[in-house]
Amino acid sequence: MPDAGRETEYTESDVLDVFTSRGDYAEPLTATEIADRLGCSRRTALNKLHELSEKTDVTSKKVGGRSRVWWIPVHVDS
Repeated sequence: MPDAGRETEYTESDVLDVFTSRGDYAEPLTATEIADRLGCSRRTALNKLHELSEKTDVTSKKVGGRSRVWWIPVHVDS
């Protein structure tokens, strides 16, 4: 009998790939959009996003109520 629980482990790299594999690299995403693209729960996506914000350039901003968007800043040389 197989063990109950999660079958797929999602990594921070998986989340970063969602940002970098899109046509509009700079467009902010919600945790729900990340979760939908990965096929994981919103909570899993949110946990990974918080981890990434502590370790990388991934940043976020509240956009009302409990809503937050996440993105990787695009650095432009002047």
